[in-house]
Amino acid sequence: MSGSWPMVVFDLLVVVGLVAAAKAVSDTMSVGAGWVWFLLLSASFVFCFVAVPLRVLLVRQQQSIMRQTSEARRQASTDPLTGLPNRRSTEGFVADLLAEGIPFTVAVCDLDHFKNVNDGFGHDVGDSALVLFARTVRRVVRHTDIVVRHGGEEFLVILPRTFKDQAVGVLDRVRLELAVAVADTGSPAYTF
Repeated sequence: MSGSWPMVVFDLLVVVGLVAAAKAVSDTMSVGAGWVWFLLLSASFVFCFVAVPLRVLLVRQQQSIMRQTSEARRQASTDPLTGLPNRRSTEGFVADLLAEGIPFTVAVCDLDHFKNVNDGFGHDVGDSALVLFARTVRRVVRHTDIVVRHGGEEFLVILPRTFKDQAVGVLDRVRLELAVAVADTGSPAYTF
């Protein structure tokens, strides 16, 4: 709504201008000035009570469409289970890094034997494992790093301004934190 106020003020200034013009015309004309005054006031009335509210309505509708479009884009680029960016987002992240000439490392994280978790414990437990993995990795990596659910049980960690040795250190911290996180759930032992 804040973007519509300048337009409303402009519209009201137009109405004031129309009324001032009606007054000036009626002062200079002796015959039919009442009709000129009436027509200009009628135009001002229509402008004020029809055009201005319609413009405000259109601005609100445009803002609503922009919000909905933004939300649709966000949903299209976000994995609903983990809340991480999805595979579709990866191209944009990588393209931005390449365009800016920023070196980066990509780590591919695949949860081995994940099918056994789903088959043995059910898909709800499998989903919980994916969420636990995603949350743990997101919490451990640096705020500049990007964690993406690439598909199924495969995740990517994009580490900007990071070379192999640094990436190994970050991923080792992730591995240790995952071992602690799984131990805290009381789940069967898995290795990382």
